[in-house]
Amino acid sequence: MTGILAFSLASAEGLPRSALELVAAAEQLREELGDGIVQVALLGPDAASYAETLIHHGADEVLVASSPELQSYKTELILAVLETAIEQVSPAVILFPADTVGGEVAPRLAYRLGVGIVTDCVGFEVEPPPSSPPKLGGKEGGQSLGGERGGGCIRWLRPVYGGKAMAYMVAKGPLQIATFRQRAFEPLPEDTSRQGKVQALQVELEPALAQVSLVEEVREEVEGISLDEAEIVIGGGRGMGGPESFSELETLAEILRGAVGSSRPPADSGWVPHAKLIGQTGKILSPSLYIAIGISGAPQHMAGISAARTIVAINKDEDAPIFKVAHLGVVDDWRQVIPALIRACRELVGD
Repeated sequence: MTGILAFSLASAEGLPRSALELVAAAEQLREELGDGIVQVALLGPDAASYAETLIHHGADEVLVASSPELQSYKTELILAVLETAIEQVSPAVILFPADTVGGEVAPRLAYRLGVGIVTDCVGFEVEPPPSSPPKLGGKEGGQSLGGERGGGCIRWLRPVYGGKAMAYMVAKGPLQIATFRQRAFEPLPEDTSRQGKVQALQVELEPALAQVSLVEEVREEVEGISLDEAEIVIGGGRGMGGPESFSELETLAEILRGAVGSSRPPADSGWVPHAKLIGQTGKILSPSLYIAIGISGAPQHMAGISAARTIVAINKDEDAPIFKVAHLGVVDDWRQVIPALIRACRELVGD
């Protein structure tokens, strides 16, 4: 039976949404493979308390590591737990969130295991198993997974060229690792009648394993809904003219229960905190709606919102590159558009 193992790190704030998204991705992968079991490696100081939630959302088995040593984020200790989990359940596929933790842990785990990894995925498809392994560049390509009941070659879908195109990638080896963008999958509906297995991971986490110690964690405090969690994101660019203009975007975001971000120029100029930066070197988002205001649409920025379901662009330059990818475009000065949009939204929500 093909094991699909999803990784999640529970924190003091609770279970991240990405954990439920990965369970949904694993369930869909199991369906397409025609066989398998959905497992979750859940780490954290109070991880056991979230095991039932994962089972109610589609997990068949939850492997829990609740060591006090996992109170703070330490890569080497997480890797040690994951290696123990892999030895215990022998998965064929391992899924990570494409966040800070997944981006650091997943590649290192792939290196230790000597297997392929595909990062920043937004989907996948399973090809029927061929009569003989496909050849890529004169070498063996992706291998079929699953037993007699199912199987196939997994092709991982990810954005390329700064989000201008999508490509399918095939990882080499019987064990495959992939990281997924947030909101690439919707969590499955909760089913409190589901039953599953919860198993403690027996691993000794010696402090000596942690070669790097966390001295201090510095975060920029951002009020309101975080960019990572927002269904609606409003982005401001150089065309906003200055920091005072972002107050109007905050007003619109409050009405729509969304979050405000920016392209690089406002962040570099100090108009907004760098925590609000959207793009290749900032936040990679997948909101339901992205409203870009005064943003030209440079590739580095578009890489951060290419997975948005709907993109609305407001820019007075009709030749701005963002209009080539926007689903809806408004060619006008944002100072004329946003106040009218705020009034209309207030009427709609009864504010």
